[in-house]
Amino acid sequence: MRSTFDELEKEMSELRALVASIAPVNSALAGHQDSLVRQYVMIRRRFDYAAFAVAIYASFEKFIENLVAAFARLEARRVQYAALPPKLVKKHLSRTAEILARGRLGEGRYTGLRDLDVVKNLFECLNGVTPYTLNEAAVVAHDLNLRPGEIDTLFAAVGIEQVCDRVRRADALLDWYCAVKELDARPQDGVPAAIVEERLKDIVERRNQVAHRGGNPVDLLGADEMGEAVGFLEAFSKSVFSLAVARYLQDHHAATDIQLQQREGDGPYKSGTVVVVEKSAHRLFVGQPVFVIVDSTGTRWGRIQSIKVDDADVQAVEAGAPAANGIGIALDFKCPKGATLVALAADDDVVWSPWRPTAVAESAA
Repeated sequence: MRSTFDELEKEMSELRALVASIAPVNSALAGHQDSLVRQYVMIRRRFDYAAFAVAIYASFEKFIENLVAAFARLEARRVQYAALPPKLVKKHLSRTAEILARGRLGEGRYTGLRDLDVVKNLFECLNGVTPYTLNEAAVVAHDLNLRPGEIDTLFAAVGIEQVCDRVRRADALLDWYCAVKELDARPQDGVPAAIVEERLKDIVERRNQVAHRGGNPVDLLGADEMGEAVGFLEAFSKSVFSLAVARYLQDHHAATDIQLQQREGDGPYKSGTVVVVEKSAHRLFVGQPVFVIVDSTGTRWGRIQSIKVDDADVQAVEAGAPAANGIGIALDFKCPKGATLVALAADDDVVWSPWRPTAVAESAA
């Protein structure tokens, strides 16, 4: 799943570069000696906007579809086909039938798919074969553009409900909203639902307007407004990703990995990034992947940045090692007071990027 968000961030970074280039490039062209080049400035502005409107929605739609597909694949590895969410089983069956009936396999978004493979996958799913392969084109199928209702429907099919409501209280979207509105404190009720709905609707409708009007769109966005659109979509997508990660961690790790209870009445410190836990029945080490489930925001995850035992920095704490004053653990995210921290015995690259020991030094520099 991590790779889906990594790809989105790369594409959002490229869109930011496009937006940043508009003013200096236009300025350079406007002063050109050739009148034909100067005339090109206004034409370029329209087509820059058109390219932006199409690209930002395409990146977003691809991210949502890829995230839903990746989550469904992980669920298919974890449980038998009959144990998948009923909505997913029903959608997989009906949409597979539709794809076959349309007779367009091998074309457009179905490039690379063959009738035989699609039928074989469905047959094995319905007959309890293990392992089985879902037809991902059926899992991510949708008939409408990705406004809130359609996003909710896509994720509900794989067992993640009310995404567009829950995302309003996620860290990334709240941070974006506070920055845009210049708020000192996060609103307790989260980002207003109307803000989320209108922002998504605007991105969809601008894309559709370009698709219908071609190179002559109306109500063009300026560079600053384009930057705001990228900021919102990146924050929204990161928040959606956090909800999907939370569900994955709950299903795959929360009940089976290392449970670390915070020492009562002791911390967290340094704005919530340092917690004190009792001695552990399992080995803990610097760089170890950890997470905490936060009901209102999804999840926060990262790695242990440093460990302190009896005022001494250590690289690891062995299972059952005495710690009179508890074990101090520095994190790269904020942990709520009293929340249970969960540590993994080994890496899980579904969520975590590879550990780089120099990251601590770099962040402190």
